[in-house]
Amino acid sequence: PNGQNSIDAIDPRSGKVIKQNIMTRALYEGLMLQRVPFNMDFDGLPRGEKIERLCNVLGIQWPLDPDETYELTTDNILKMLAIHMRFRCGIPVIIMGETGCGKTRLIKFLCELRRSGVATENMKLVKVHGGTTSEMIYSKVREAENIASINKEDYGFDSVLFFDEANTTEAISSIKEILCDNSVKGESLAPNCGLQIIAACNPYRKHTDVMIQRLESA
Repeated sequence: PNGQNSIDAIDPRSGKVIKQNIMTRALYEGLMLQRVPFNMDFDGLPRGEKIERLCNVLGIQWPLDPDETYELTTDNILKMLAIHMRFRCGIPVIIMGETGCGKTRLIKFLCELRRSGVATENMKLVKVHGGTTSEMIYSKVREAENIASINKEDYGFDSVLFFDEANTTEAISSIKEILCDNSVKGESLAPNCGLQIIAACNPYRKHTDVMIQRLESA
């Protein structure tokens, strides 16, 4: 609580105010009466409880730990929840990060968590490169549509088509059409088939003059 009869968000580690006046005091007290947990150290929870809390939001009834070697940090959990909320709202999901930072593994863990041990494939990984054409991208989408329709009908969960390193191909406009317009060559994707699409890209970095000279002389 602050002097303005509102609630501030505070970083539990440093004690610094992250954002002021995020909610009124009345709302805070009402949420406390509803037993909404505040000031919880998520990183200190047991792994099973972390997965249970995550599955409560994802709507998974029978949570299973798909990969015990995957570290469930607060940062990873927040990213999964952000992806899930964008799926629900129909907002395109694009992940940016350096090669090897864990983008693919995070999506794989999320998909396996949704699968709950069912013997089926609910994630199709497309490794995009400089030689990837629009036709190759479109064919992968149709394959993923068929898989997603079967999973939705038989098991009731969504499937993910994941374009890794999407910015490395000249056919990036095709990925944009699929991701933003939900269409292939102007034809809409199958409605309610349970297919969710994610694109990952690597950040661009401006080379120094020395690096440009080295590349040109190589």
